Amino acid sequence: MISCSLAARMKAYRLALARRWAIFFTGRFDPYPRPPGGMDLSPSHAHLNAYEEAPLLLSWNRAGIADAVEWQNKARDKLTELLGYERTQTPPLVVESRDVHIPGGIKGHCYYLVAGSVSIPVTVILPAARNAPLPVMLCLHGHNSGAHLSWAEERMPDDPNKLVVGADYALQAMRQGYGAVCIEQSCFGERREQLLPRCAAHPCSAAVRHALLLGHTLLGERVSDVSTVIDWLQAEGNGLGLDPTHIHVMGNSAGGETGLYAAALDLRIGGVIASGCIGAYRKTIGKRGGCADAVIPGILKWLENDDILRLCAPRPLLAVSGVRDHLYPFSSVAETVVSAKDIYGILGAVEMLRAVSGPDGHRFYPDQTWPVFLEMTQAANYTFGGPHTHL
Repeated sequence: MISCSLAARMKAYRLALARRWAIFFTGRFDPYPRPPGGMDLSPSHAHLNAYEEAPLLLSWNRAGIADAVEWQNKARDKLTELLGYERTQTPPLVVESRDVHIPGGIKGHCYYLVAGSVSIPVTVILPAARNAPLPVMLCLHGHNSGAHLSWAEERMPDDPNKLVVGADYALQAMRQGYGAVCIEQSCFGERREQLLPRCAAHPCSAAVRHALLLGHTLLGERVSDVSTVIDWLQAEGNGLGLDPTHIHVMGNSAGGETGLYAAALDLRIGGVIASGCIGAYRKTIGKRGGCADAVIPGILKWLENDDILRLCAPRPLLAVSGVRDHLYPFSSVAETVVSAKDIYGILGAVEMLRAVSGPDGHRFYPDQTWPVFLEMTQAANYTFGGPHTHL
């Protein structure tokens, strides 16, 4: 047994050495025979070809439904089903709350909401002085260390770097006249996985698989959380210094995805900033590995990403991306926005769907975003009291 084990270890050592040698000199190691006739045996080869035949049965240009609102209702029902999106019957309960210290006279208060078995930390950020209840901006972070970035709190080593490039969403929104409501998304920050003994390296992997077992998607669960928070705001918002009848949402990457789909399904959301998250499924998430938290099983049988934008019409929707964004490049964003302009035009709101670019990669771009979004919402006749509150 000892000699056999030693022989196996020596063979493994030689194979490992050969692999490293090949990678060092050629950049690749492939010990398998070449497929016959130029065949490509990669799983993605079959998938990429199948995309060309995706039926998209309910897509606006294929569904054969002439009335835009009727189409929206049917597509919204199908998206609800595919996402596993659910609305709670009653507003969530607050089980605990605490003050959040923010320099500069800014008021912060965290509420721990419970709806069934789901617990959601929500932090409300308000200026010290205000004359009336403020319109709401829901702030959603994606694959970052957590919602605390929204009010510029540093808890993890990379947080200062994120804040330098515009991750303080709540403070930005507050400067534009909003009351900011920061939702801790599932799998991030305080809601990171802590129960499982051997969780995958990626923060979302386990939750994606577990949601599928229940007929849900992780994206659908996150969207359901947004609606749960809106239920709470509508029940308690006036006592918080907020106007829950006027709600917008913003986010980047996985935060932008959640906000976009929440607006598509929850008509209480009046406007959207969707950053780093828009592009045809077949050209973005369908062509890369990585996190599966935006994957919706069966979506290409029914809809494409431009249809999700159409479901937000005629409400203001600003799509944002960097020209060097490796996940959702601006070229893909612009193409999707142009495609979805048709329903915005039919509903008399063609200027309520726009795209702006940033000069770099996958991040939020405050300087490029806020002037355009405020112009859009002002044109949409969302007007509230206060010199900077043209929403």
